[in-house]
Amino acid sequence: MSSPRIVAKALEIQIASTRITGTLQLVLLAIAAPLALLPASELPRLPSDLSPRVQTYAEQQKLPYLAEPYVSNAPEDLGDGLPVGTLTVPGTDKAIKALLNDDKAGKYSNLDSILLWKDGRLIFEMYNRRGRVDGPHYAMSITKTLTSMTLARAIQRGLLKVNDLDKPVISFMPEIDRSRIRAGVETITLRDALSMKSGLRFPDKNFARTLGGKYQRQKFFQALFENTEPVTLGAKQYKYTGTDPSMIMMIVDILAPGTAQDFIAREVAGKVGAVYHWDNQPCGLPKCGAGSSFTARSLLKFGIMLIQGGRYGNEQLLSADYLKLVMSSQQGEGYFYHFHNRQKKAAGRRVHMVSGIGAGGQYMAAFPALNIVAVATAHNKGKIGLPLQAILEHLVPLFMK
Repeated sequence: MSSPRIVAKALEIQIASTRITGTLQLVLLAIAAPLALLPASELPRLPSDLSPRVQTYAEQQKLPYLAEPYVSNAPEDLGDGLPVGTLTVPGTDKAIKALLNDDKAGKYSNLDSILLWKDGRLIFEMYNRRGRVDGPHYAMSITKTLTSMTLARAIQRGLLKVNDLDKPVISFMPEIDRSRIRAGVETITLRDALSMKSGLRFPDKNFARTLGGKYQRQKFFQALFENTEPVTLGAKQYKYTGTDPSMIMMIVDILAPGTAQDFIAREVAGKVGAVYHWDNQPCGLPKCGAGSSFTARSLLKFGIMLIQGGRYGNEQLLSADYLKLVMSSQQGEGYFYHFHNRQKKAAGRRVHMVSGIGAGGQYMAAFPALNIVAVATAHNKGKIGLPLQAILEHLVPLFMK
């Protein structure tokens, strides 16, 4: 893989660089100056015969690798609602060079993109391998996080209230025959489901999946509620599953006009101009454990809403009260409301991070104290943490001095 061509400017001096095949070429200047990387006209895009709307997980595997990485510390304004700026803080040149060197060496495995937003502007954009600015990338378990944000939009739209999080899930499901459900199912609340503590337990891990083709929507949950083990207080322990977020999506599907897919298209993705593909489960609901694909810029917009208390642009899109619960560091480290709430180390110091994380290395991460949102995509086998490592090693430290 060849490396990026980079032209740097310092004051009135222009230095022409020679492209050297197979080597990483960066011009380092004695006088600090912004880097001007690959021209905006070369921003990597999908081939013209491919529609972003049908970029499923399987279709993404067919994308050829980019001939060379694209990287810019002055992202192009694409008219997509993302204000752009320039990354020029001291140490920028060195950080970008180190990031590119490490990526070329395979330190972060199959990294596809990194985006960085700071103080209201997109200031860094990088694509490599299968990364495309207009190509949705599979998000894996960030789909759970986006399901939570869909609920936050439903609350903001008045379809339910934050206080309803402590109501039983079945109180929102009028078609459930309570005389046939197992004991304790009636105690499962939305907050339980949002904490992966519903207590639903089945004969094997694929049981719920086998029911999806036979039963649709509330009939699917009727079958689940009849076949679970009894739900006891002891059973309501954390267990990472796709069933719990599916209950949240079922409630959105019931309360919203049209279907949950309609609501996502109109009130969630549509509100920020997201470019995405989101598959349905066999039971008729949007997939919730995994199954969505979004462009990196689209994921960034959701992260911006997160760090701005539910606001995007001039509109309050998500419930501010719900986002306060998500962003609170008082609950300690863990998985809450389908977000990872963690303390991470960068530049030798701890920094609070709230994020969605997907298998293979997808990140939509907010750093509240720094007013930073970072997005990464990758198609790693295992090695989920490596894209975040790239962000923590090279970009976040620029703002921790």
